[in-house]
Amino acid sequence: MEADRDQRPIEVRVDPEVWAVEVERFRKGSPARIAAERERERLEQTGVPRAELSRCAATGEDGTRLAGELKVYVPITDAPASQRPYGFVFSGAGDKDHPYLALTAFGERHPEHGTRSVYQRAHKRLYGRYPDQERSRPDAVGRSAQIRSPGRAVSRPPERGGIDR
Repeated sequence: MEADRDQRPIEVRVDPEVWAVEVERFRKGSPARIAAERERERLEQTGVPRAELSRCAATGEDGTRLAGELKVYVPITDAPASQRPYGFVFSGAGDKDHPYLALTAFGERHPEHGTRSVYQRAHKRLYGRYPDQERSRPDAVGRSAQIRSPGRAVSRPPERGGIDR
């Protein structure tokens, strides 16, 4: 009986505010937004199959700290991960009798330089800053030039995938 329980999909809950920040930043009709919208409907109706979930790296090469977070590659298909460019990162929630996954972040898994990955976005949602903005990192010495006052901020290139904002 316990083995059957482990095969059931896990419920997914999506906070509308998280969705707005993570998905609606992409232009309507963009490949990223289409992929996310298609998967949201399915995930909210039937949950995420346990076989599709992977653990995020506890500490990523880019300084992300996502121990305990789970990811799913998007679109959710049988295709190799290399053919699924986007990802959802989820946080576990609920209690032992009714666990569910809450959406933490959505985005490109391995974007071009200058665009934040879904893992960096998840890190920011969890800790309030992107990994490269944290002064506690060993390579943070003398990094004050990267954290600038709003009046001196350097504009970032637009994110790939048709970002509106």
